Amino acid sequence: MDTTKESPRSNPLATAQRETAGAQTFEKYEYQYHWALCRILGAHENSNDYVVFIELHEDVVLATSTDESVAQFEFNQIKNVGTPPWSKKKLTSLPKATAKKVTNSILGKMLQGIREKPFVDKLKSLDLVATCGFNLATKTDGLKLSIISIGDLHNDCLNDIQTAINKELGIYPIPKTLRFITPDLPASGFQDVAIGRISKLVDVTAPGTKCNASTIYRVLIDDLHRKGSVAFDFTEWNDLVKNKGTTHSDVERVISSYTESKGIDAFSQDLDDILNDFELKSNKRIQVRRAFERYHNVVRLERTLIAIDNQQAVKDAVERNFESFEDQGVKEFMVQALASLPESTQKNFANLESIQAAIIYELLSKCHEK
Repeated sequence: MDTTKESPRSNPLATAQRETAGAQTFEKYEYQYHWALCRILGAHENSNDYVVFIELHEDVVLATSTDESVAQFEFNQIKNVGTPPWSKKKLTSLPKATAKKVTNSILGKMLQGIREKPFVDKLKSLDLVATCGFNLATKTDGLKLSIISIGDLHNDCLNDIQTAINKELGIYPIPKTLRFITPDLPASGFQDVAIGRISKLVDVTAPGTKCNASTIYRVLIDDLHRKGSVAFDFTEWNDLVKNKGTTHSDVERVISSYTESKGIDAFSQDLDDILNDFELKSNKRIQVRRAFERYHNVVRLERTLIAIDNQQAVKDAVERNFESFEDQGVKEFMVQALASLPESTQKNFANLESIQAAIIYELLSKCHEK
């Protein structure tokens, strides 16, 4: 009997695929989002104020401030391509026109996107980011630059690019803010790199603490996907930031929610003392304790921003009424904290014991910080 075709290791689908473009397109698409995440992490380490937008005028836009009156903008077009380094010819070559539309060159498309726009005077940089790198002549021979600015280009190279752009778009001086960037984020395996950079950021900003970097990554990348899919325009800046942007406070909120210097065991004795003060019956004590453990797992492991928003609302209620705890004890504090917790937040908890457990958890967290 011939068993050569019956090996348990045999894959019945192991034939050449008819179409792989979908997977490749997805990887290029995901690269943009992960590059944006890493740009956010870099901004978070160096600044207390920024907003990052996905799919807004360009692939990734960074505003240097949440205050629109002082914000400057960094526009980034992101390309994950495996071709040889792009030359001046590649950047300015026009693809074949179709019956439906006339397409621009790579560089022409970027410049067309900012031409005569009201924000052009606030552009801090206009960046073309490509994993393949760039083969552009610079003023100094032998330099291998990861960031090539207009001022770095050899005059002949710059003149050739300017001539091509003028032919494509009409007379249009190349802006001095234009830069060509070879990214340090690899073309593959970028998910693991992003998680590693989150760990590094926490080590820098909160040394000695424990963090769940994978969960922080999932929350942030999911939020970027959600906001990147928003296709509406917004006339009000605050609405744009809320619905389309990721800010320093958003990232800080996520990181702090999944970072801790102490585990749940550190709360054990204090939880017993508080439950004793409540004079609860044994069945209620068990319910609150179990709810306390569930809440701890949610704030450490839950991946949604809704859970983080719930935690922030509870923290705010604890903060507003903490003086009552210090002056009058836990019973009066609980009454006031429950009264000040928004009804919309209370509806997100299963029952009263779950709300009480959440308040006690954030109260003990605050006490341990003091």
